[in-house]
Amino acid sequence: MADSVTLKAYAKINLNLDITGKTEDFHTVEMVLQAIDIYDTVSVSVADEISVKCSDENLPSGEENIAFSAAKEFFDYAVIKGGAEIKIKKRIPAAAGLGGGSSDAAAVITALNIVYETHLDDDQLMSICEKVGADVPFFINGATQLAEGKGTILTPLPDLPECAFLIIKNGNKNSTGEMYSRFDSLGEINHPKTEDLVEAICEGDIYEVAKNCENVFENLYDDAFLSVKQKLVENGALCASLSGSGPSIFGLFEDKETAKDAKDVLKEEYENIIICEPVNCGFEE
Repeated sequence: MADSVTLKAYAKINLNLDITGKTEDFHTVEMVLQAIDIYDTVSVSVADEISVKCSDENLPSGEENIAFSAAKEFFDYAVIKGGAEIKIKKRIPAAAGLGGGSSDAAAVITALNIVYETHLDDDQLMSICEKVGADVPFFINGATQLAEGKGTILTPLPDLPECAFLIIKNGNKNSTGEMYSRFDSLGEINHPKTEDLVEAICEGDIYEVAKNCENVFENLYDDAFLSVKQKLVENGALCASLSGSGPSIFGLFEDKETAKDAKDVLKEEYENIIICEPVNCGFEE
């Protein structure tokens, strides 16, 4: 049994996001999720009890961190009396709509499966992840996936063609629950065409992908907030859209060099700006 495991826990963006309905307990969604090469480093060591230490002093450590819940759910599911010392080095911007906390949680569950040699398969790991949060199961495999239902019905899709993203965290994040409540008060809106996006990904056509990157939460933001989309397109992005419920906006570029050129222009106006590329996994050792 390995005493410790360290994983790169990758972030994600929503290539699109549609809210398709509402039950008594949750909203139903259709969205295409894409893992990207921004990552936190998650180290998990065997210990007598669960502890979490996070490098970002603005984020909780201990029981308040989602990584603690992930470890607890793992031990409950595996029926193991054990503990874990969890250390998280943050690189994924927090409260940005990029799934950093969910990715950390999935990495903790995977690392515990390794260090405790429980040999749980992906379906079992995703069952544990679902108990922690609806966004967490995606990160077990990452890459490109269609997510439906409450976000936990996952269908793998082909990898994106060569491309790059420029992500700008534009302001502060509202709670996801608040954003769903505000969405419920909207009238008729145009919904993203998820089927068209999936078809474009399956055909490997990045230009058609760009035409179908839409997010219904953009209906809750004003033109001043969304003006960054236009600036990304003016600087070479094939399209620009919101990730998750915000506040990050990404531009999709044909290649990394074009994205770098755009960053050189936009970094004078926006402080929180990152270039990244798609990855075909959720985490790596």
